[in-house]
Amino acid sequence: MPLLDRITKKPAASAKKLTAKKVLVTETAIAKKVDVASMRLLTKPYVSEKAARLADRGTYVFVVPMDSEKISIRKAVEACYKVNVEAVRIVRVSGKPVRRGKRVTFRKDVKKALVTLKKGQTLSLYEGV
Repeated sequence: MPLLDRITKKPAASAKKLTAKKVLVTETAIAKKVDVASMRLLTKPYVSEKAARLADRGTYVFVVPMDSEKISIRKAVEACYKVNVEAVRIVRVSGKPVRRGKRVTFRKDVKKALVTLKKGQTLSLYEGV
């Protein structure tokens, strides 16, 4: 019954892929000598026109988890990008209301970290955007 073999083999193959991804992340972190926790702390760079203008002045914006702190954000940026951080500011943004007919729902809340680097240091986050 080849049909049943296909159904039963898929979960086993996907489990192998997940473990391979975890190994790949830890290997790249070891190769770069970066802590995995600091890689997870900086979720992604926040891309907007204002963030691009701030980047010209040496301030970079990142989306971070809601329970993160300034000190841990500072350490994560210094570890991942090998730069010196001058200041970290945090902004908590509430989700906007979205109407779908009569029902009103809200988008997710976001926490942004504005990281100011010392003079002369830059990151290449917004190139080509």
